[in-house]
Amino acid sequence: MGHSITEDKSILHIKQKKNHWLITSSELQEHITENWFNQEYWLNQGRLLGANSGRGTAWVIKSEWGKWVLRHYLRGGLYAKLNRDHYLWLGLNKTRATKEYELLLHLQKLNLPSPKPIAALVIKKGLSYKNDLIMEHINHDLTFAEHLKQDKQNTNIWQNIGKTIAQYHQHGIYHADLNAHNILIAKDKVHVIDFDKGEIRTPQPSWQQKNMLRLRRSIEKITQKSCDKELNTYWQILIDSYE
Repeated sequence: MGHSITEDKSILHIKQKKNHWLITSSELQEHITENWFNQEYWLNQGRLLGANSGRGTAWVIKSEWGKWVLRHYLRGGLYAKLNRDHYLWLGLNKTRATKEYELLLHLQKLNLPSPKPIAALVIKKGLSYKNDLIMEHINHDLTFAEHLKQDKQNTNIWQNIGKTIAQYHQHGIYHADLNAHNILIAKDKVHVIDFDKGEIRTPQPSWQQKNMLRLRRSIEKITQKSCDKELNTYWQILIDSYE
């Protein structure tokens, strides 16, 4: 069960207008507009740098304040065929964007390597809502998934990943989709991204081990190799540094 996050009003600003909510820091509250969440707005200014497609779509944009990532929340699985981007309204604090924004704020306070939240947009219509999130873009050399496809594996990377996940787990940070695509490598630094559905939990071996098993399955799916056999040396390095 996740714990609630107390809002820090000095760095969290919410602006409401006809069932539209804009969430950002006090630093950006005078500048934010709904245009920020429209890729056409950035494209017309020549500030849309590229897109990454996955379960949702994320656009890399160049703002006046630095490079950002804009993500529109999209459903996955069977629900996506019926309803692509609408979610059941249960209140602003229960929306995906608000919860992820607040969790990312919390991670920044803990000094954990993760994206800084920039802004969020929630639009309510009837009994449902749509939402978007803007985060800081993390400069990186490659994802862990990309590294796994290389012929030669870097033991330092596996070790640093183990240490980084341990830091998250020690603080009770649950990542709902801990996989190799959501781990970014920048030299000796490891960042974790995509905290949608993430939570703060009481540290317990049960959910922490499930997190690690999810990562292991991701590694084996990408490499088509076993962490018990071909990748045993590297997986053991990761586990040893985690423990």
